[in-house]
Amino acid sequence: EDMADERETMSTKAKLSKLHCPFTWEILDSMIKHSLICQKQAYDEIDDETDDERSYLLEHLLIYLFKCYKALLSIDNDEVIKRIEKAEEILKQIQQKTEFNQIIRTIEHVFYATKCFILYDAYDIDGLEEILQNVIDPKDFNNVELGALYGCQSVVWSCLNDFGMHKAVDMAKKAVERDQNCALWHFILAKNLRRQRRSINVTSDVSDLEKIHFEIAFAMSKNDRFGVYYLQMRIESFYKYNRDRDYVMRKNANEKEVINIAKQILRTKPTNHKVLLRLARIFLRAFSDERLFAKECLDAVYKIMPNNSTYLHYTAMLYEQSGDYKEALKYFKKAADCNNLVAELAYIQYGWEVGELEPLPHLLRMSKKYEQAIKERQIDIFLAIAITYYSLHKDTLNAAKYFLKALAMDSVSNKFKTFYRFLDFNTQSILSFLNDYFCRLLEKGNTRSHKTMCEEIKKYLDVQNVMEDLYALSVDIKEKTF
Repeated sequence: EDMADERETMSTKAKLSKLHCPFTWEILDSMIKHSLICQKQAYDEIDDETDDERSYLLEHLLIYLFKCYKALLSIDNDEVIKRIEKAEEILKQIQQKTEFNQIIRTIEHVFYATKCFILYDAYDIDGLEEILQNVIDPKDFNNVELGALYGCQSVVWSCLNDFGMHKAVDMAKKAVERDQNCALWHFILAKNLRRQRRSINVTSDVSDLEKIHFEIAFAMSKNDRFGVYYLQMRIESFYKYNRDRDYVMRKNANEKEVINIAKQILRTKPTNHKVLLRLARIFLRAFSDERLFAKECLDAVYKIMPNNSTYLHYTAMLYEQSGDYKEALKYFKKAADCNNLVAELAYIQYGWEVGELEPLPHLLRMSKKYEQAIKERQIDIFLAIAITYYSLHKDTLNAAKYFLKALAMDSVSNKFKTFYRFLDFNTQSILSFLNDYFCRLLEKGNTRSHKTMCEEIKKYLDVQNVMEDLYALSVDIKEKTF
């Protein structure tokens, strides 16, 4: 009897392992890392209970399935039931819409596959077997349906922010190759290309690929959320400081158009906090004074999510622009307390500028707090500490120690090659600063430690130079062969 039972369970397990859903996409490691960092943020980012009807249904469904997976792992059964019921409601809405006709079999597969794992966990083997008989095997999917399977996976990886962005890009590229007609795949691809770009440097250049896919997503869907990302990308395309008259004219014309579209979206009274926050950011960044519109957006977010870290950060920026430094500081601090690294660095910068804060102790605490973050974030903190030692405390040895920590994280990271500014310090790139200035300063130091530190840093710089030469050589060879 027992043996037969065991065989039965085994074959059920084997069937389950062939399904496609968050339980079989190997997201566990990344999810654990993500939740360690984001505990305090309480998942603002993907908690869209307050989302309006105009949100993108399919994305909504997949986020709920991801939440089922998370709730099941944290053994929160009530939560699992609540999430899967909500997902089922959304699935019914999707089934009514003709735009999903071509990929509905894929969407149903991912939904029912997730449901199977939930039933298996609840020992409801009869319910499970019944669904298993009806789940369509992806072996029978056509190219578009397979594309959608990659697409669904890309949305779930995208929920993991920093820890999912590379996978999300890979999956979304595969999705877009096979299924050009789903706006969501274009959006997820562009959004995660943006994340990759900004994890290196907030002001890095927007790639053509990112531009195209944001444009397509917005044009296809006319969806507010895709729209604000498209507008943001257009503003970010003109980040470079350039005095050329033609560039300045193009930049101003672009901004004017973006601000107009942003105001049109605002007039439709969006209720999605993400849309409102990104609109607020566009108004805050504008060269013209758009503070009233920014305030309108932030007031609307306050009613929905008064503790959202991005809301607190942008409110601080609004007060800063209005010259109210006491309130600005208060809100920068509130945002910093939410484990929002960008806001925390802004808080230190602003607190130091207005003479209310000593950067070093705060930064040293941060290096402990963000130990589990992705390496790009850790490099940010180590560089900030190194610069603080060097610039504020004139302590070259400790500065060298933290430059080394940053280089040891990933010495070929683009972070060392782009413009850098913190406190009262700025440089064209950290590499050029180390090469042309800092190492000489260390060499002048009179202790053994100065010499050792200098040699250590130079080792990394030599590796950099070799890498640059190899890269130049490979480009050269390519040009000659083609």
